[in-house]
Amino acid sequence: MEISLRPIAYVKTPFPEKFGVPRQSGLVPAAEGRVEFLPEFLAPEFLRGLEAFSHVWLVTGFHKNPPWSGSAVVRPPRLGGNEKVGVFASRAPNRPNGLGLSLVQIVAIEPGVLRVAGIDCVDGTPVYDVKPYLPWCEALPEARADWANSPPPVSESTAVVIAQEFAEQLGEETTRLVKEVLRLELAPAYQDERDRVYGVALAGWNIRWRIGGPGTREVCEVRRM
Repeated sequence: MEISLRPIAYVKTPFPEKFGVPRQSGLVPAAEGRVEFLPEFLAPEFLRGLEAFSHVWLVTGFHKNPPWSGSAVVRPPRLGGNEKVGVFASRAPNRPNGLGLSLVQIVAIEPGVLRVAGIDCVDGTPVYDVKPYLPWCEALPEARADWANSPPPVSESTAVVIAQEFAEQLGEETTRLVKEVLRLELAPAYQDERDRVYGVALAGWNIRWRIGGPGTREVCEVRRM
């Protein structure tokens, strides 16, 4: 039995490309998204009562993905990109039905728009459903997740070096976003050359950085996109 899904909204985010998007929601609190509902879902009744909740689940679609390859296994980054597990034992985006699930914090409820923090979606991602998060049944401290039982590595905020001239160009909010994103392990584990320059598109800026001293990332160029 096939089910046809249609978007109820699209989410605007600071991530125009897949590279740089956090691998899970909540890892970058400064990454704000705007869930903009389609005309038929603009009536305020659709969100009535949502102010009683602090977080929501967004059911989304991986619209930037190529069609599913048909492979039953994937290589999760958490296992170094070398070990294979079944696609249903992972959260890899390349799967039979390209559906994503993001737990985000509600920032504000505005007419036709739900502002959320901690987004992990590419700009323009379709949203198929919004569901309130229920901590009493969806937060289980005793649950087991062996090889994914802790957050991915995140460097200290001091590990990201942004020169004052770059920070002034970016502004306070974008500088905070850049720092939170670069604290993540974006580069593949096998690429750690100090002279290599990486680039990521964020919030309308092209951010280029290199690996500096031990455990540091140094922003070396910022340009408007």
